Amino acid sequence: MASSSERDARPIEAIRSVFTRLLRTYARPFVGLIALAIVLSLVYSGGQYLRAYLIKPILDDVLLAAGPLSRSAPDWLPDLGLWDSADSTPAARDATPDPASNLALQHQIRDSVASIVLLALLVIFAMPVIQFGRSYVIEYVMGRVFIDIQRDICSKLLALPLRFHRDRRRGDILSRTLQDVRSAHSAFGLLFDDFIEALLMTILGTGVLFLISWQLATVFLIVGPALFGVISVFTRQISSSAQRRQEKYADVTQRLVEILDGIKVIKAFRAEATERAAFQRETRKLFRLGMRVVRKRVFARSLVEMLNNGIAIGTVIFGMLLVLQGRWDLTPGDLAAFAAVLATTYRPLKSFARGWVRLADAQPSAARLFEVIDSAVEISDAPDAVAIDGVRRGIAIRGVSFSYGREPVLNDVSFEVAAGEVAAIVGPSGSGKTTLADLLLRFYDPIAGKIEIDGVDLRQIRRDSLYAQIAVVTQDPFLFDCSIMENIRFGRPGAPDSDVMAAARAAHVDEFAQRFAEGYDTEVGAAGARLSGGERQRVTIARAILKDPAILIFDEATSALDSRSERLVQDAVGALLGGRTVLLIAHRLSSVVRADKIIVLERGAISQQGTHAQLVERGGLYRELVDLQAS
Repeated sequence: MASSSERDARPIEAIRSVFTRLLRTYARPFVGLIALAIVLSLVYSGGQYLRAYLIKPILDDVLLAAGPLSRSAPDWLPDLGLWDSADSTPAARDATPDPASNLALQHQIRDSVASIVLLALLVIFAMPVIQFGRSYVIEYVMGRVFIDIQRDICSKLLALPLRFHRDRRRGDILSRTLQDVRSAHSAFGLLFDDFIEALLMTILGTGVLFLISWQLATVFLIVGPALFGVISVFTRQISSSAQRRQEKYADVTQRLVEILDGIKVIKAFRAEATERAAFQRETRKLFRLGMRVVRKRVFARSLVEMLNNGIAIGTVIFGMLLVLQGRWDLTPGDLAAFAAVLATTYRPLKSFARGWVRLADAQPSAARLFEVIDSAVEISDAPDAVAIDGVRRGIAIRGVSFSYGREPVLNDVSFEVAAGEVAAIVGPSGSGKTTLADLLLRFYDPIAGKIEIDGVDLRQIRRDSLYAQIAVVTQDPFLFDCSIMENIRFGRPGAPDSDVMAAARAAHVDEFAQRFAEGYDTEVGAAGARLSGGERQRVTIARAILKDPAILIFDEATSALDSRSERLVQDAVGALLGGRTVLLIAHRLSSVVRADKIIVLERGAISQQGTHAQLVERGGLYRELVDLQAS
């Protein structure tokens, strides 16, 4: 069983590991700018401590030096009526120094004041310029880092295999890509801004404290580590609570996604109040978890502030007693400067403590972000993979088996589709039809057997060349939130308008596009919301026609359409079939009657093969499906 010290070290090590990687990954391209910011931070910190240190010469070299010698205004200062022209008491007149000493002292004080004024002007005018440069550089780097993090997470999500997206809840993915990205970026800002400045100011301030009085500085350093003890105690608690909060945030996001996806059903069943109450329950749980983190974070910061104040005040009181007793050669100016520098050092110490607590809060978010980035990427090309430029002999499925988990989805499936042939895949729901199409697209690799194109295993074909030969039309047509023209052109980016129009006419898109005032430039809305199901499907078919592929996959492309829309879509499909090798996955058997070959899948295995006429004559599952749809 781990000791308490080991348990406390674990979150600290996790924070160090995660944020070291964050810096190594995203700060490296900007190391020059970061170095510039560090230099500017050093100069700015030096200016702050110079401002505090000026109290010593003001007090020792000017005020205390001039006080006992004369109460008359020096001749080089304007008469503001603050000095008496002469002391009225004999004792005061006796204490007045001789004119020569008084003149020398006035010259000495004048030189001190001139130096102080010069340094003060330097601080007044130089520090804002330095602060502007430092802040601008930091904000520039932070903005670029945020873009880089978003770029990496988007690229990773696009590269991750279909299995990842299928197994993960959308709410969890959205939480990681939105909330966790923001938290990780905020933590990077803490590391780059608060931590660097706080560390530099603390080191520099400690050096100035030792310069003023190494004895008092040593006393301060002896009690200072108590601050870090408090921080380490709360680090583990905050990190653990923050982890649970981020998981609950994913649950809340998932609930919201489900509400938006099912809004029609919710309204149809008048379940708005039920869903609102359920969502409020989830948000209340998130609030309670969030407040648990806030409670620990604020308590840690308050305790650190109490210790800071106690240590600072105690050190100053101790120094005051030393000055009164004449110990350690401390002057009033030394003590005043020490107190001012200590107060200046207090702010970065406070920032450091606050920043560390917030890092403990953000560490789970950064870790969740890296979990996505570290996920295994999509199936990659073999080193000896070859390119294909069409289909000449055909596609062969040889003994293919596949499973998403324990239960097999496909079991020893074998058939061939000759080049230019239309093969239909039919069968009950869950028989593996769509999985077979996904294997042909190489979204997954079979666990047994192989799929070949012109005798070449898919695993030996370069993915770019494979996808260049394939177009897919799915049951749920997806359109981007742009114009009809741009959605069709997605099939072949850069295609001229004439080719896009030809593809649109072949897919009967022109029949409904002309109804809109803006024609093909009409924005279709999110997911094509302004178009009907049949119209969206015809746009996706036009997209496939424009691509002009060698292999076509239709995955239940007409199952959700009414009879008229189905007829128009089937006409569009007919315009696309000529000379291409087609895999037609169908639920409505009326769309497969003219197929050259029909493969009947039942429980992941092939139960029948043949033409429509042959299968109807033989009887069996296909005949049953035909009779059911005819009744």
